[in-house]
Amino acid sequence: MPRHIAASRLEPLPATPFYFGFIVAGMATVLLGPILPILSTRWQLTDLQAGTLFAAQFAASAVGAVVASHFRHRCVVFGYASVAAGLAALALGNYGVVLLAFALLGIGLGSATTATNLIFGTKHPSQRGILLTRVNFFWGIGAVFGPQFVAIADRAGMLRILVLGLSLSALAVFAAFTPLLRFTEDRQQAQTEHSGASEKPDLPIFVLFSLLLFLYVGGETVISGWIATYAYRFANLSPAQSSFFVSVFWLAIVLSRAALPLFLRFVSELTVLIAGVIAALTGISILLFPHPAAISLASVAFAGVGCAPVFPLATARLLARIGDSRHAGWIFAICGSGAAVLPWLTGLLSAHTGSLRAAFIVPLTAMAGVLLLVFVESMLPLPRSGKNVNAISC
Repeated sequence: MPRHIAASRLEPLPATPFYFGFIVAGMATVLLGPILPILSTRWQLTDLQAGTLFAAQFAASAVGAVVASHFRHRCVVFGYASVAAGLAALALGNYGVVLLAFALLGIGLGSATTATNLIFGTKHPSQRGILLTRVNFFWGIGAVFGPQFVAIADRAGMLRILVLGLSLSALAVFAAFTPLLRFTEDRQQAQTEHSGASEKPDLPIFVLFSLLLFLYVGGETVISGWIATYAYRFANLSPAQSSFFVSVFWLAIVLSRAALPLFLRFVSELTVLIAGVIAALTGISILLFPHPAAISLASVAFAGVGCAPVFPLATARLLARIGDSRHAGWIFAICGSGAAVLPWLTGLLSAHTGSLRAAFIVPLTAMAGVLLLVFVESMLPLPRSGKNVNAISC
């Protein structure tokens, strides 16, 4: 199939609503990071309590990912409805209500983004790396601009209005996706079973990619979630100024993902993947030591450049090995739980040691584990299916 067809239409709907939905999802996913210093000051939260907010959002996200593997079309639709409800509750609630709000937000994001990644990663196997990079590029756009919108709204005293506006945007995405409900899961299941993709993945592949994505997503979430608080404490910046660190991290990811398809024409996916993890390790390691704000900001940007190719290329290699398997949802659920566990662990370690800087050993260790697992995966035998073999670039 020609590339422009694959990129413009993957389902009964054009690809455009998926892209717009991922912009909204990107803004909603990283929202907690830039508003965390504000919430912590308003409610006098400890780092452990703040980490509980991450746990609420991303533990629920893991549940949504499992459901998405079985009902991907319905999850795309109703996932954004849950996002809208969670954001509305966040705008109107106190600390107790906010825990529920982030749970609603998480389950909606987990189901909608997992379903979208499965759709983009399985419809055209020969292009899965490029298609997954493209849709996650739009997610990154939302992640870049979200923190800056928070900063502007906070200075203007309109943060609640911003969150309500984002809720209405998620509701609009929900309305745009309602035609997908006509595409029944029974038809999807028949297609999957006909293709033989419903077979269980090999246990080593399941364990390896579950752990790899658990560590990566958890490490990435630690950086994006805690870096504003890091800058607020160690660079003597205001909450609005600290949110700029979050935007820089995601801007580095977005720009790098925009250039990634060009690099993949000349360099193998595996080479780009390994180089990215090494760059992320370098950027995170700098944050473990005291530096001027400018150096810390540069290290955050370098870590973002390194993180950019990891999720889309690792996901592409996973789907190349297991195909359109419903069991992929469990892997996405486990990786989503990394975003719940590692930021919470970072808050726990920070509270125990009295140093958030020292707690950044958590994402550093996670990325080191990712690098090791990438090397292990590259040495495993390739799948026998010719279609999938061609989708793995070594």
